[in-house]
Amino acid sequence: MPLSLDPIYILFIAIVVFLVSYLLVSYFRESSTQKKEERGRIITIKKCLNCGYVLSKPYEKGDYVGKKEGRCPKCNGEMMTTAIYLEPPPQPQVATSS
Repeated sequence: MPLSLDPIYILFIAIVVFLVSYLLVSYFRESSTQKKEERGRIITIKKCLNCGYVLSKPYEKGDYVGKKEGRCPKCNGEMMTTAIYLEPPPQPQVATSS
């Protein structure tokens, strides 16, 4: 029994192969030419509720603003997370000639 393919079926397969090929080429082209940006560090700021002492530390999973955690090294008061932010990566210094 010979295999007969309907022309619509062949057209459908050709379109699917073309779209998959196009998407793969586009993805790899963009990922290879895209500039690799260096991300900054995420910083958590903790503040003492009694004396106002401020502590800056790297972000840890589970940190959130308003979290009361730990004791103040100065007055033994309660510390609370007051801010979480992304510290931008250092910018290269451009040499200027006078």
